[in-house]
Amino acid sequence: MNAGILTIGDEIVAGFSVDTNSVWLAQELLRKGIIVAVKASVPDDREAIEEVLARWDGQMELVITTGGLGPTRDDITKTAFCRYFDSELRFDEEYWEVLVERFQKRGFEIPGSNRSQAEIPVKAEVLPNPVGTAPGLKFQSGTTTFLVLPGVPMEMKAIMTEHFQPGLGDGEAISWTTVRTTGIIESALAAQLEPLVSSFEDIQVAYLPAYTGVDIRLRSSTTGDKGRKMIESAARKLEALVGDLTYGRNDASLEEIVGGSLTRRQETLALAESCSGGLTASRITDIPGSSAYMLGAVVAYDNAAKERQLGVKPETLKAHGAVSEAAAREMAEGVKSVFGADWGVATTGISGPTGGTPEKPVGLAFLAVAGPQRTVARETRLLPYRLPHKAATAQAALNLLRLEIMRLA
Repeated sequence: MNAGILTIGDEIVAGFSVDTNSVWLAQELLRKGIIVAVKASVPDDREAIEEVLARWDGQMELVITTGGLGPTRDDITKTAFCRYFDSELRFDEEYWEVLVERFQKRGFEIPGSNRSQAEIPVKAEVLPNPVGTAPGLKFQSGTTTFLVLPGVPMEMKAIMTEHFQPGLGDGEAISWTTVRTTGIIESALAAQLEPLVSSFEDIQVAYLPAYTGVDIRLRSSTTGDKGRKMIESAARKLEALVGDLTYGRNDASLEEIVGGSLTRRQETLALAESCSGGLTASRITDIPGSSAYMLGAVVAYDNAAKERQLGVKPETLKAHGAVSEAAAREMAEGVKSVFGADWGVATTGISGPTGGTPEKPVGLAFLAVAGPQRTVARETRLLPYRLPHKAATAQAALNLLRLEIMRLA
């Protein structure tokens, strides 16, 4: 089966909103053996929407649209579909009562504008929205199925998961996986892997670089069990070759990997952050259940805070500066002691755009991990741009902690 994905909204086309919906949909469809042949974005314009519908009708077996189902003036997707399918609207009293009840439970009186969301095209099948107010719609035109979904990602995913994906289980899934790496740049990683990658047959390899690492996407056109075995074999060979540079597969994050290790070992963690500004702690606490191992964190941005809160020696700061291996070590050991944790992690660096010197340029960072047996520190040179530097520093700190925990395993 082939498919097309159409995202609708002025904010998408103008670049004010990032289209994450089509990315998620394409991956979910791929798991069901459905190839997304084309993706497009159009503004909130009836003619633009209808032009794409006419072009894909009969060409695609499945067309999914997201966006434009809200209660405001700019939400005209339903109107465009009604005009294209020559369908009248009927007011669904039962669904209106559901909406009224939902608003009442939240302590609000439902606005009159929401009545439009209870107006259902006669020629459409309704796909209930379990988390929002705009129901999904399903139209059929010959061999093409049109699925009309809200633009809010949580609502779109809920409707797909509960009402549409269960019926897509007949096709053979396209085999793919993602090997996640960190601590190496794309060109160096590709050079290291080239002899192995060139030996693969019927496997496409793509390198996906980011501030925090490089993902390696493996995909095979062979479907079913044979394709899965081919991809798994290739992924294992890649992981064996890159060693500790790889930390997980697909959507696995470093904070999940670290959290799982700390949970299994029944050990605790405390963080001391300077240049990363609490981003490392934020990532750790994004994981449900992190209170089992995360004791606390100190964002010691000022030198006086490093001294008072973490016990960094004034003479250390005077001799080496706050951005130094010595300071990072004392920060990690200090926060470990303050919270009584098994592990202490510290970050200090220069995120810029000012503050750098020839000896300590913007992008420099020092990381330290104080563990049950030793304290290690690392100097690293990261991107000299403030937000990417913060993100990369947090990633590098979590990775150093991962490696130290692995050493004791």
